[in-house]
Amino acid sequence: MSLDNIDKKIIQLMGADARMSNHQMAAVIGVSEGTVRNRVKKLINNEVIKISVINNINRIENPSFAFVGLDVEAREKDKIALALSKMPEVRFISSLIGRHDLMVFILADDAAELSKVLYQKIASIPGVRNSESSIGLKYFKYDYKLARLI
Repeated sequence: MSLDNIDKKIIQLMGADARMSNHQMAAVIGVSEGTVRNRVKKLINNEVIKISVINNINRIENPSFAFVGLDVEAREKDKIALALSKMPEVRFISSLIGRHDLMVFILADDAAELSKVLYQKIASIPGVRNSESSIGLKYFKYDYKLARLI
């Protein structure tokens, strides 16, 4: 799907405030409310945008956030990434060139849940050879906008 200036402006406005009404966006962009409504529906249907809630890690009582580098069998990398993507605790997965094959960000409600994800769920995926975890202790900045980019 090719995005025109109206689509890009809608995405920009929703990125700044996803609760902005179609009427408000239409007034800013200079089009009708119906145009905005139809464009938003099309963007969602074509999976260009997804409207969702993003947790603020600084507001969770005892968050457990881990950066996990995974070393995997090269021929299994895509299958492993797909299996990881189905885990609700996994918030980000990227294929890498460097020290590890995959980088995974995990956000768990507490240390017990994080331990279960690391040592039961991920460790049991065929093709995972090694993992190296770094656990976040104190969050000086958590920009929820990052989730919109990822």
